[in-house]
Amino acid sequence: MRGYFGIVRAGLLFISGLLLLTTRIASVQAAPSDSVEIRFMTFNIWVSGELVDFGKVAEAIQSAHADIVGVQEPGGNLRRLADLLGWPYVSEHMHIISRYPLIDPPEGLGIYLYAQIRPGQVIALSNVHLPSDPYGPYLVRDGEPLEIVLQNEADTRLPMLQRFLNTLQPLVESGIPVLWSGDFNSPSHRDWIAAMTPITPHILYPVEWPVTKAIEEAGFVDTFRAAHPDPTTVVGMTWTPGYPVPRLRPNEVVDRIDYVFAGGAVDVLDSQIVGEAGGTDVEIGITPYPSDHRGVVSTVRITPAEPPLFVAVEPRAVRVGDALLVHYHAPVGEAEDRLVIVPKEGTPADALMSLPPMEADFFGSVTFGTATLSPGEYAALLVDGSGAERSRCPFWVLARDAVPSIHTTQLVIRAGDMLNVEWQNAPTNRYDWVGIYVAGESDLYNYWGFGYTNAASSGALVFDTAALELPAGDYEVRLMRDDWYVVLAAAPFHVE
Repeated sequence: MRGYFGIVRAGLLFISGLLLLTTRIASVQAAPSDSVEIRFMTFNIWVSGELVDFGKVAEAIQSAHADIVGVQEPGGNLRRLADLLGWPYVSEHMHIISRYPLIDPPEGLGIYLYAQIRPGQVIALSNVHLPSDPYGPYLVRDGEPLEIVLQNEADTRLPMLQRFLNTLQPLVESGIPVLWSGDFNSPSHRDWIAAMTPITPHILYPVEWPVTKAIEEAGFVDTFRAAHPDPTTVVGMTWTPGYPVPRLRPNEVVDRIDYVFAGGAVDVLDSQIVGEAGGTDVEIGITPYPSDHRGVVSTVRITPAEPPLFVAVEPRAVRVGDALLVHYHAPVGEAEDRLVIVPKEGTPADALMSLPPMEADFFGSVTFGTATLSPGEYAALLVDGSGAERSRCPFWVLARDAVPSIHTTQLVIRAGDMLNVEWQNAPTNRYDWVGIYVAGESDLYNYWGFGYTNAASSGALVFDTAALELPAGDYEVRLMRDDWYVVLAAAPFHVE
């Protein structure tokens, strides 16, 4: 549940209707010849998946017969999990693992990527972990009125959600089907209805939870509720079976906050809960169950689509001498298209290396060597026959012995000044982050503020020390790994 570490006091400026006509239950329809059935799963594996038994995390996914999984709280263990499953495709940028090839187009902006279903045909995937605190159902439990509960949602979860909606809604409208997983840390407006108040003790009054309502209004369908329309019959609780099962605080509120949403040319065939064996509504049981969240796996019939033109690099950070895989979707029939490597702000005229799209001259990939590239920032370009740039994807080349580092641009600042922080050689995980700590602080939860690296190997953040209310004293900036509390690098600074 600890979306974005459950942080309340971060000081960095970071910032109806059931739409079953769009995405529907398909029971007697004949499958279109170009469609495919996919089992898509959302799974919060609980702080790196190691609190109970990491092997059971893999077993849960195997038992669910999932094809693609959006993972929350991987804590740097995403590739390890994929290796246990024998799956070759991992996006540490989006926390998604897959049986299908994954392509991270620059237009995805960390909001979506593509799964290549067939050459030249893709579906889009998104995965999110919304902030957890303050948690709305706890406010209801503790006697807060409806207006306070709704204002809390507007302040905590909706701003981040809107970034996703702004990108995913136009994508669906363009004809690209989207599957969207996540721990949304919000119940559903389809669950908190008047009919549930006598059934579920913590539902004291109906709530039109704005997160799920906004997602549906953007053209998405909650696949579990589409498969199980009546919450009075099948609740589908995902938070929480226990931490671990069956341990629960006496006043815990259990609810359904983990979802698989679908938008576009998608038919929902089924949706199941993955959890502790014998649990209510659990159809796929695991003993011992390894997480504090149940998973959801939905079977959909989906029709892939042809994406826009793109060039996409894998991985986003590569060490000198290692191979760089460049995916592309190039204009059909233009034999003079080129894939070009340039410095960070370079144009096609600044080409350092160039290759044609090889035999697959419309959709495919080429491999570049990086032994002749110095450490630094670069871009891969798709260039058409006229020499015009059609797509650009940034990447980093790291020295063979590069290790993560971090520093402030000033070792001493005055209270209330802006603090400039720079880092290098970060691993480009989705939620690598920078934390502000008192010097020598051993409690890794006890930070004064934080900001995300936006999966950049090198970059900078600016912290407002006035907003953080930093008193005079000695501090550290720490570079932290992927939505968790592993310190990668640290550097001191002083507030006078």
